[in-house]
Amino acid sequence: MSPLALAALALMGTQAVPALAAEWHFTPELQLRETYSDNYNLAPSGLEQSGFITEIAPGFTLTGKGRRSQFHANYQLRSVNYGGSAGHNNFQNYLNADGKAELMDDFMFIDGNANINNVSTSAFGPQALSSSYATNNRTEVRSYSISPYIRKRLDSLAQGELRYTHQGMTSDTVGFADYVSDRLNANLSSGEAYHTLGWDLAGSTQESRYTDLNSVRSDYVNGTLRYRLTDTFSLTGSTGYERYTYPNLGDAASGASWSVGFDWRPSERTALAATGGQRFYGNAYTLNGTHRSRYTTWNINYNEEITTQQEQFANSGSVSTSSFLNDAFLVSIPDAVARQQAVDAFIRATNLPATLATGNLGLSNRFFLQKRLQGSVAYTAGKSTALVSAYDTLRRPRTSNDQNSGFVNGNLFFSDQTRQRGVSGLYSLRLSPLSTMNLNAQYYRTASLLTNISDNNKLVTVGVSHQFSPHTSGTVELRRYQGTFTQSGTDFRENAISAYLFMRL
Repeated sequence: MSPLALAALALMGTQAVPALAAEWHFTPELQLRETYSDNYNLAPSGLEQSGFITEIAPGFTLTGKGRRSQFHANYQLRSVNYGGSAGHNNFQNYLNADGKAELMDDFMFIDGNANINNVSTSAFGPQALSSSYATNNRTEVRSYSISPYIRKRLDSLAQGELRYTHQGMTSDTVGFADYVSDRLNANLSSGEAYHTLGWDLAGSTQESRYTDLNSVRSDYVNGTLRYRLTDTFSLTGSTGYERYTYPNLGDAASGASWSVGFDWRPSERTALAATGGQRFYGNAYTLNGTHRSRYTTWNINYNEEITTQQEQFANSGSVSTSSFLNDAFLVSIPDAVARQQAVDAFIRATNLPATLATGNLGLSNRFFLQKRLQGSVAYTAGKSTALVSAYDTLRRPRTSNDQNSGFVNGNLFFSDQTRQRGVSGLYSLRLSPLSTMNLNAQYYRTASLLTNISDNNKLVTVGVSHQFSPHTSGTVELRRYQGTFTQSGTDFRENAISAYLFMRL
């Protein structure tokens, strides 16, 4: 993790200015987990390895809340030990940290986040869906982002923002390029004085550096007009220009852009916006919708972007489980600190992943045009909580596959064009004030659009959690995971039972 990132995250909560003094809570934690699996190496029939897996995971939660700042971090170091097969033993790190602070009243701010996660190196083959699996298809990814910015309102005429973002990413996979980026964004928008005809001006410039690869610069400028037909409905139109300096496979990676669309905001709890137009690569569309009722939280999003896998990790381009549950619990738990504590407890009790149904199309050093549709809904009422998230991601390369030549294992699993569709669901039922039953299911399909290769993965878990004391909880869980892999002509099945104990020290 970059020293700059860690220093800036600490700055947000402790050293920025005296006004940022916060109330801090540090909670040491320990999780013990014992699993028996009949196929922990996810091998085809006849090659399975079975046995007990012991996981010891010390960690901590750190939260801080001040008048003008807030910070939350959860870290865990997980030791995974396989009975009778010491060669698979390993350590895994997990971190989810974010913070924000207002350095000067209504003028200067700073945001930041840092993450460590273990992800699959390839979208094809057995997936690292659990820390207990002994698979080579896993790597640790570390990312961070620091973003100071100033925001100024010019009475009712306009409001502007100037933001600098420094971000980076590293991993344990040889050949997957480390990434550091510096971006400057400027935005100026019309104020309340422009009731009928509003406008936005935006521009950015970014320098991205990759280990053993050429640096890439991108520039963007755009202007938008909004015509308000009613108090809740507006028409939008935009025009702009963008440029990338990566070595494009086809035409130059630059050109003019335009779009038309609408923005509908019937209430504070509902918003829907959509656009359609042209960018240098062809037709382009966007969609953003949210709705929140007493019991439900809905989100739908479609976007198209030129990006890299490194930038996706650094931007945490996914539905964060913690952020999604924060929105879902907003009505029932108004206090931000209490809500975050409830979210953390819920994630532990249900053994939820860091992100919801976002998938992973594998590590690659190439630039891609990525098109992604994603929707999610959360339902909370009485003793029940239900979460459903679905996505459809299409990735098409914009640069040569030569950029992947540094991977030690070659490019066997890298496809020029890949599509992944998936859905995940969770149902949690509070059986008593201290006990909860949880059902979690995932399914996704990954396909190469240039070959006949397509893989399917299905994972189902069911468990019961019990709160033994204010600081101790336990869970017993059954798991079924199976997959079909076209390339090798094999499939696998795994059944497991786990028991784990979580303690706040």
